[in-house]
Amino acid sequence: MAEDEKYICSLSSAMKKMAEDELNEKDLSRDRDIQVLREKVKGLPGLNSRTDGGFLVRFLRTRKYNVERAFQLIQSYYKARTDAPEFFDNFTPSSVRHVLESGIIAVMRDRDKEGRRVMVFRVDKWDPVVIKLADIFKAGFLLMEKIIEEEETQVAGVAFIEDLAGMTANHVYYASSPTLMYKGYGAFQNAFPCRIKGVHYLNESPLFDGVFAIIKPVLSEKIKSRIRMHGKVYSTLHECLGKHVLPPEYGGDGPDYDDSVKLWTDRLMASEQDFINFNKKGFVAHGNLGTSATGDETMSGMVGSFKKLNVD
Repeated sequence: MAEDEKYICSLSSAMKKMAEDELNEKDLSRDRDIQVLREKVKGLPGLNSRTDGGFLVRFLRTRKYNVERAFQLIQSYYKARTDAPEFFDNFTPSSVRHVLESGIIAVMRDRDKEGRRVMVFRVDKWDPVVIKLADIFKAGFLLMEKIIEEEETQVAGVAFIEDLAGMTANHVYYASSPTLMYKGYGAFQNAFPCRIKGVHYLNESPLFDGVFAIIKPVLSEKIKSRIRMHGKVYSTLHECLGKHVLPPEYGGDGPDYDDSVKLWTDRLMASEQDFINFNKKGFVAHGNLGTSATGDETMSGMVGSFKKLNVD
């Protein structure tokens, strides 16, 4: 992909209208805004970033075409990759294939009634002795990277389902790491070009209270306002997302959960080389000419230090 490759919009007319109404996107000024953002990114010392239009536009959409805020988000996006090696070292599908195949975290095959992607986390699929929490976050970021390539997802956003059925004291013990939780939820919320349009909890239990006490301070007021606790009442989940997108486990009419797990595992594994190539991007560690801050060999010999940046 050429670094300055011109962006070509593939949105439907309905999605174009949503982008205009909700994100301030305009056909006449989109290319200009992409170019202004590209020049800012290229002018930042020490950052070796993708600058093609298809990459930059996702940040503009997330920040509703405020170019300066989109630029800050790009810095936060790459800085998170440096600050959280637990998630981003060896950031490839093959490194967490066991997590993807377990079904702990998955993307549903279809979109919800608002055009959003739906990502599900299932506690009952997680053996915390075998699978590390950091690897679950990594699998989640990999899935997010893949779905955010879709223009419709950039515009409509993502809804999350957190199914807590089967939660045990062992799960709580392994999930009660403030550092990992802060890094993981903080990066999802503040350093990723994605519109989080809803967080739906199912089958909550008193055991979750301690974990939620760690998560809650990290969340913005906007995200908190989009949280819904459904308990065991799936009919309210149907009202929010639509039955067609949900598997039979949740009273839905959609494909079996395991079918969606396999679909997105296969899609990610087919993108292994794309992730290897993208891992060559990022802030360049000071004094390590030709090496990204995550330790991967970069495509250009830029020198700088992400630590000198004032990033929100």
